[in-house]
Amino acid sequence: MVVYPLAAAFVLLWLALCMRNADNGVPVTVAMLPFGMFAALVAGGLSIIIANLLAILTIGLLLVRWVSQRRGVPQEGLPTAGLCLLLFSGYALFSGFVLVRLFEGQFLVFPMSVSSKGTQVSVFYPSTMWPLSPGNSNIAQSFYILLSTGFFLTCVFVMRRRGLGFVLSGLVAAGVINLVLGLADFAQLDPLLALIRTADYNLNNHHTVSGFARIIGGFAEASGFGAASSAFFGFFAMSFLVGHGFRDGVLAFASLACALMALSSTAMLSLAAALLLIVLHAPVYLSTGMSRVFGHVFIIALAVAALVGCLVFLLTPAADLTSDILDRLVLSKGDSLSGLERGAWAQSGIDAFFNTWGMGAGVGSLRANGFATVLLGSVGVPGTLAFAGFLTLAFGRGIGPAPRDTKKAFYAARIGALTLFASMLVSATVPDPTLFLVAFASICVVARETAARTQRPRAGSATAGFTAGTSQAPTW
Repeated sequence: MVVYPLAAAFVLLWLALCMRNADNGVPVTVAMLPFGMFAALVAGGLSIIIANLLAILTIGLLLVRWVSQRRGVPQEGLPTAGLCLLLFSGYALFSGFVLVRLFEGQFLVFPMSVSSKGTQVSVFYPSTMWPLSPGNSNIAQSFYILLSTGFFLTCVFVMRRRGLGFVLSGLVAAGVINLVLGLADFAQLDPLLALIRTADYNLNNHHTVSGFARIIGGFAEASGFGAASSAFFGFFAMSFLVGHGFRDGVLAFASLACALMALSSTAMLSLAAALLLIVLHAPVYLSTGMSRVFGHVFIIALAVAALVGCLVFLLTPAADLTSDILDRLVLSKGDSLSGLERGAWAQSGIDAFFNTWGMGAGVGSLRANGFATVLLGSVGVPGTLAFAGFLTLAFGRGIGPAPRDTKKAFYAARIGALTLFASMLVSATVPDPTLFLVAFASICVVARETAARTQRPRAGSATAGFTAGTSQAPTW
């Protein structure tokens, strides 16, 4: 086992804040999400990322407080989205420990651990296939899914006591940290970044596209950094359009720049999804009201940006470079070696779905590509339906009339989550919902509950007159 001393500083920061109040562990954990390659320790080939470690410590501390003091228990109980997520994690455990042994050796899969051993299926990429068999990855992936589920419930319970701003502050800090790490990578501060690139992953920080270096920030590769930056762009852009905060506008623009500099197919497609989602949500931010000064400044800024963009395309070779980059990253991606390999992974997930009669081969049993094929191949129809129920209950419905801050939090988290999920549909290789996605989901769930509470007295005002003059107070 290898322990990295720098991680102790983050644990001490978490401890100092949690000594004041155990709830503080939640925003600290959320703020650590951009450190996608910062392993606190490596044991048996498994890297424990700092955000996952702090999530474990936070959940454990809050459980100890609940057991010892029996206070802070939410009156609302489990959210319905949380029930679906619990069903998903329960079936994931069943698949990772039972189904993989039930179908062991019956067909070939691409294993989670890339190795030169096994059956090579193509001369164009190195991935090999093995007969389906249980392994450590089944345990690891099952644990990650349980951790994401536990963190979702923890965020919901804490925000019910402390308010939406509690987790939102962690997301703002995470957006700033993601920007700082991207700038450090852009400045080629590799010796400094080496301190937080400690996970046992393949580091892809030397790749270029059309002569431009790909920025990876605190992640192992450009796709991870690009997906996170796109999600932050969607989150801060929607927050800016609804709340008109200057800070949100700056962070949205900076996150957009980071996503573009990643030069990743995943980032490009998730950015397109974010822009489409923002346009579809136009009635939300147009109905909240817009001051004349903000409207004028916003339109002028867009006009200036469009003018500068046109001049750049007319006076520089930017048009040819952009066309070449888009062709490499999007249009011709399927014909590249990486595209062929990921296509084979996706097909193996579909094959596993049919080979297991729709039950799934077990989480951690295979490497697929794209969240849909990963779910179908790993947890089959039951797990996919449970996760679809979680997504629908968390993000499917709006919140109706609500204070602007509540509406801003809900729709910003919704756009950020759907942008992140769009990137997962393109490039995810494991069925873990991730701490990032469930943090967004918890905000949406609590924001909807908050809006429902504000609407309840208004709905009951009509019955108040019937109870006037009686000794029994009206109940809403």
